[in-house]
Amino acid sequence: MLLEEGLAVIEGGGEAVLGRDDLADCLRRGPSVDEPLFRAASAVLSRTVGPWVFVRGIVEMTNACRKNCYYCGLRSDHSALPRYSMPFEEIAAAIESGWAAGLRSFLLQSGELLGEPHIALVEKVLRWADESWGDSVRMVLSTGELPRAALERLKAAGGGRYLLRIETSDPVLYAKLHPRDGLHRFEERIQCLRNLRKGGWQAGSGVLIGVPWQTEESLAGDLLFLRDFGIDMCGMGPWIEHSGTPLYASRHEAPSRERRVSLTLRMIALLRILMPDINMSATTALQTLTPTGLERGLAAGANVFMPNLTPTRYRLDYNLYEGKTVVPDRIEDVLDRMSARCAAMGRTVVPGEVGDPLHFTKAPPVYSPPGEEGVGDHDDQVH
Repeated sequence: MLLEEGLAVIEGGGEAVLGRDDLADCLRRGPSVDEPLFRAASAVLSRTVGPWVFVRGIVEMTNACRKNCYYCGLRSDHSALPRYSMPFEEIAAAIESGWAAGLRSFLLQSGELLGEPHIALVEKVLRWADESWGDSVRMVLSTGELPRAALERLKAAGGGRYLLRIETSDPVLYAKLHPRDGLHRFEERIQCLRNLRKGGWQAGSGVLIGVPWQTEESLAGDLLFLRDFGIDMCGMGPWIEHSGTPLYASRHEAPSRERRVSLTLRMIALLRILMPDINMSATTALQTLTPTGLERGLAAGANVFMPNLTPTRYRLDYNLYEGKTVVPDRIEDVLDRMSARCAAMGRTVVPGEVGDPLHFTKAPPVYSPPGEEGVGDHDDQVH
């Protein structure tokens, strides 16, 4: 079956198998494939998880990192970056500001760290959130590779969701993006994902799109890896250069920024087709490369956006890449703007919902637009 025919079948509610060659072909095609691809992904989204857009409030608790990845501005050898670590009181205040604005899902993000002080702080935040709000809030962790004992400890403290991006499923490309120093082992990252799955976490992952030396075949393999692993959540975005990283010297071997945006949108759409019931975010990196990144990401199949709750004085120093969008506005104003932008494209922001991925819960969504009877004042309801 031709690719276009398969996409038309999917759009109409039928089944069509997209194999590795089909995925790579779709990623390689010119602009003419975008319309049928996004229509198919949008139809799948509508039939499964619906028009809802979930909100995750991000708190970037520290930019300290023990890893030295070649693409990341937080890498340990980036000596020009001022390092910070938010104390518990500031983390709690940031989360409380999101709660007051109506958010019920929060992402704790940091560089990759081990050691008792870091694990104990994350554990303290989780226990505090659980004691404060119980099951009416979901805490998502994105703090890198952790040993199984640490994951079990954080799960017992109230953790339920964990996002660990593999960045690439290709071991050869992984080796080009990381130093060979014993701290960056592809096998260990995959094992951490397995431990998350075995430990009962809602497990998320994702890849970096448009890095030097990456091929469409490699990206197709990433999609199949995410599908076959059975992730519940996905956050994948375009690579953005950072002059303080070794990969910056190879930036001319990467696709153009416009091409990276295009690849990211197609990856979102294809993964939505392959995994209809997962949660996927329109990432900050995508919104950094294009002003309409939110709308384009949602139109391609994403159903999550993540406003930043980190205190403004820290945000520029959480310097994953250069050009990061920093919006110092009140979270209430950000939600109002984003809700209006989503409504203009027929999507409904539901910040008061915890938004468990259907892939994990297998329970159908029952949300309604805020303000309608039975909705909007049900902060303690869990779906």
